Amino acid sequence: MAKLKRDERVCPFCAETIKASAIRCRYCQSDVIPVVEPAPEPEPTAETDPTPETESDDVSEPDTVVEESPAAPAAPSAPKRAVPTVQAAAFFLQERLTLVLAALVVLAAAGVGVAWYQAQQGSSQVAPDGTLVGADARTQVLVAAADLTQRTLSYDYKTLANDMEVARARMTPSFRKEYESTMAQVRANTTKNKIVLEAVVVSSAIIDSTEHKATVLVFVNQTTTAGDGKDKNQQLNRNSLVINLTRAEGEWLMSKLAALG
Repeated sequence: MAKLKRDERVCPFCAETIKASAIRCRYCQSDVIPVVEPAPEPEPTAETDPTPETESDDVSEPDTVVEESPAAPAAPSAPKRAVPTVQAAAFFLQERLTLVLAALVVLAAAGVGVAWYQAQQGSSQVAPDGTLVGADARTQVLVAAADLTQRTLSYDYKTLANDMEVARARMTPSFRKEYESTMAQVRANTTKNKIVLEAVVVSSAIIDSTEHKATVLVFVNQTTTAGDGKDKNQQLNRNSLVINLTRAEGEWLMSKLAALG
C-alpha cells in the first residue's frame, strides 16, 4: 500500500487516493467535502489605509489660512504664535492615528488567530450535550475513520514494514502496542505465503462523536491474496467494525478497533 502524502486523503466512497482539497473524486465521481485550511486575511497597513491621507489634508488647511489671511486683526507677531499651535495639533492627530492603526493591526491579528483555531478544530459545532453537530466536522470524522481503517487493515508482504509504519503513525500509544503485537504474530506467515490484504471501506456511520472522541460504524470489504502466479488465490470477506477515534493536536487517531458479530 502506497504511503499517503500530507495533502492526500482516501475517498470515503471508492477508497482511491485523492487530493485533500478535492470536491469530487476523480475515480468514482462522488462529491466529497474538501479538507482545507482557510487562508489568513491580509492585515491592514498604514500605506493602504486612507485615513492618514484624509487627516493630513485637514491639518494643512488651518496652517495656510493663518499665514495668508489678510483680514486677520492680530498683531504682526500673531502668525508666529499660531504656527506652534497648528504643529502641536498635527502631532496630536498623528499620535491618535498611530494608536488607531495599532489597534486595527491587533484586531486583524486576533481575527487571523480565531480563524486558525477554528480550522484546527475542524470547524466544529458542539451541541449543549457535547455532541459534534457541525456538518464539516462530522464529515471529517467519517473520512478519518475510513482512512484509518484502510491503513490498519491493508498491507503487502513486499512493503510490510512501510505499511505498518504508515498505520502506526495515526494510532494512539495504547492501540499502537496492540497493533504491533498482532502484526508480530502474522508477520512470518505473511512473508512466507506472500499475503496481500486490501481493505476498502464501502460505508460508514457515526454512532456518537464529540470534539475529541468519536465512535464510527464501518463496513469493510477485505480481499486477501495469497501466493502468486498459478498458485495465487483470493478470498473476499465483508466485515462490520466499530472504530474508536481520539482527536490529538488537530488529527484523528485510531484508539480501538472491534469486529461486530
